[in-house]
Amino acid sequence: MKYFPALLMTVLAAGLAACGGGVQLPAVAPEQVEIFMPGSLPLEEYETLATIQEQGPLGIADQELIDRARARAAERGADALLILEIRQTTEGAVEMNLAQEQLKILEGRAIYYPAKHPELNQ
Repeated sequence: MKYFPALLMTVLAAGLAACGGGVQLPAVAPEQVEIFMPGSLPLEEYETLATIQEQGPLGIADQELIDRARARAAERGADALLILEIRQTTEGAVEMNLAQEQLKILEGRAIYYPAKHPELNQ
């Protein structure tokens, strides 16, 4: 039992490294972050820096959510933003709950290309 904390930390560190959680990149300008819409993927090998979620009222334009998510990805130093989905909280609902706030939600991933960052391989 005395080795459990050390084992737990090792497993958590490995998990973070596998999803890019330990990678620190300098921020970039939002316009430098490529956008990949749902169903499209980069041709280059990539790693995940962070999961990105943006939300707004139902009337918000998709482009505004994309711009906000792109800015957040840029703060992390991402090379690209993979948009996994843009959905509404009402999608798939059998009956409407009028007390539930109606939102539009963007889910995505800020990613980087290891080949563009050789300094990370040292």
